[in-house]
Amino acid sequence: MCEYKYGEEIDYSISLLNVTDSIKLKEFDCDNFKLNYYIHNEIIVNGQVKNEDGLIFKFVDDKKDKIIAVVSLAASAIIHTETNYMELLPSAKIDVFAIDKSYQKLHYDNESETAMDRENHYYFSDCILAEVIRHCVEISEKSILVNFILLYANREKIRFYERNGFLEFEEYMEKENKAETNANLPMYMKLC
Repeated sequence: MCEYKYGEEIDYSISLLNVTDSIKLKEFDCDNFKLNYYIHNEIIVNGQVKNEDGLIFKFVDDKKDKIIAVVSLAASAIIHTETNYMELLPSAKIDVFAIDKSYQKLHYDNESETAMDRENHYYFSDCILAEVIRHCVEISEKSILVNFILLYANREKIRFYERNGFLEFEEYMEKENKAETNANLPMYMKLC
């Protein structure tokens, strides 16, 4: 159980995951069996971090020295087709977005918790996603052009992503044909 009343109380840091995090990673539980299996067994293999699908970041609760979120970011593209025309729209892909279950439903502050309208609820998970979006914007402004952020949302979490500005793919956008993402809903956010 989380000892914090509100997410605003949490001091956290963000850095790339490394091999020395393997024990802390085993303690991480996002309450999703498949994602937990991947995080516990497939991210660090044979003493190496597998960055095949993207760079893996960890969010660490500085007070507890505990991994509270695991996020994987990769360069990608949205395939946009119209009749005989195809274009690749440069994108950053959130391949993994996992929050430890004890931090998932934690309101960010008292105002969020007491808001009568659910649309005004803001959770610590929203704060983590906002940090990821901010990082993607920074990449686009300083390093390499990225016009979109894309992800494949677990169908149970669609409302979370919609609340944070993501939209379902449009008619002319094609989703990836990968077994891992087929059951999920492709979503995007336009950055510029």
